[in-house]
Amino acid sequence: MAFNVKTALLKPALKLAMERSGHGRQLGIDITHVSGGHVRLAYSYDPQAVGNPLTGVIHGGVILSLLDICCGCAAMTAMQELSIAPTIDLRLDYMQPAKPEKPVLASGNVYRTTSSVIFCRGSAWQDDEDDPIAHCVATFMRLSAPQMSIGSVIRTGIQGLFPAGKDRG
Repeated sequence: MAFNVKTALLKPALKLAMERSGHGRQLGIDITHVSGGHVRLAYSYDPQAVGNPLTGVIHGGVILSLLDICCGCAAMTAMQELSIAPTIDLRLDYMQPAKPEKPVLASGNVYRTTSSVIFCRGSAWQDDEDDPIAHCVATFMRLSAPQMSIGSVIRTGIQGLFPAGKDRG
């Protein structure tokens, strides 16, 4: 199998882009699998994200964010260039609450692409992928402008590590 630079860059580029976004950074989501058009993420239970303190169930917004990020990352992996893909629409169906004290896993898959839109399906679960907490369908806009690329996000992140004009000595 030939070495593919794009595939090798996908996981670290997505990780950096996710860490720079509000929800991805705040929730501490981990990328567990990346391939063209497919991403898997994991969210570790955090008591600060509990929506109902009587039950310990995490807030539904965490599940929504997890699936939006997962499908958005999958959309980015399906593009020819490493670029971002903002959400156009996301429809979510909750099947059951997440069990307290357990991680939530998510999978996002691209099932169709057009010249301007990427279509994805996603699922979140805990113990059994066939017994989901929620599933979604989502659409993402294809953006390939250089100023919107993951490469620019990486450059900005690296520049942020070494602020200009600061005394390093």
